[in-house]
Amino acid sequence: MDVGPGVALRPRMHFTPRDGRVGDLFGVLRVDGRYHLFYEHETTDERATRWGCAVSDDLVIWRERAVAPTPDASGDPRCGSVVDGPGGPVLFHSRTGEGVWRAVAAPDFDGWHAEPARPVLGTPPDGFGDPRDPFVWAAGDGWRMLVAATPAGGGSAVLQYHSADLLTWEYDGVLTARETVGWRCPRLFDLDGEWVLFVAGADPAYAIGSYDGRGFTARAWGVFEWGSLGPAAPFLDAAGRRCIVARVGESSCSVPWILSLRDERLFATPHPHLDRYLVNGVSGLTASGGEVRDHGDVILRMPSGGETMVLADADIIEVTVEGVSGLGAARRMFPGDPGAHIARLAE
Repeated sequence: MDVGPGVALRPRMHFTPRDGRVGDLFGVLRVDGRYHLFYEHETTDERATRWGCAVSDDLVIWRERAVAPTPDASGDPRCGSVVDGPGGPVLFHSRTGEGVWRAVAAPDFDGWHAEPARPVLGTPPDGFGDPRDPFVWAAGDGWRMLVAATPAGGGSAVLQYHSADLLTWEYDGVLTARETVGWRCPRLFDLDGEWVLFVAGADPAYAIGSYDGRGFTARAWGVFEWGSLGPAAPFLDAAGRRCIVARVGESSCSVPWILSLRDERLFATPHPHLDRYLVNGVSGLTASGGEVRDHGDVILRMPSGGETMVLADADIIEVTVEGVSGLGAARRMFPGDPGAHIARLAE
């Protein structure tokens, strides 16, 4: 592929809409044997938020489906999550000043409609404001929902609700709270016999701890997102492995990563489906002391550790450092060779 001066290569494995950009991720579902990525789609011309879907057989190469408008309702649609309900995908999202709404997918995922045509969660419990960013998952014979909220006294909290039918929700109480300000996009999931909580915001972090069905008790906190990595969306692949994808920068989606715990820290390793697409060697990139450089210019800083693994795809890189929790992402100043490349750089 020949590229003229100043023209960026299009990523091969980092899903990027043909027009517009990826906003927050609603999640990944496996439906009828194929993976479906649901995301906020922000157009470049109107700056309007719509909802997009992409389909993949292997979590690596994605085919973009039609972009659909959000269901008609007043308010500004915000982040949320998608689950595989009894009748198909159900998407929960918050609207500024209007609580949490629910939408169901039309056949072939080419549109959404609000069901019911009102919020399923309205006024938050006493002492909390600004409910946002619902995260829903199946639990036993029912469903659970987490919602980020702001306590009256300051800080951040995650509230929990439960439901038997994805329609009527009852309040369980405060899952967890902290003095940190600005939490959003809470995500809770089990991993290696433990429970992990993701929170995005001004101080993006994760916690490892215990969950009794109502409350989460953190035992250790850490940082997962380094550089321009956005909030992560956890899911299970066909083999039952706990995976994540996340937004990279302001336009693309990351490759799939496998999560694991070691010594109270959360680590990411490339999904094995990536193996057949990667070419060894990345030109122009070096790493030392946690600094990743592109032709000598620093483009990403991470804590120093052992070997640095770099996955490069057009102008996007994703980075892990041996012994360092989390995953880093950045945009290259010089895109390099077409295709996807991997390098392991010794400190």
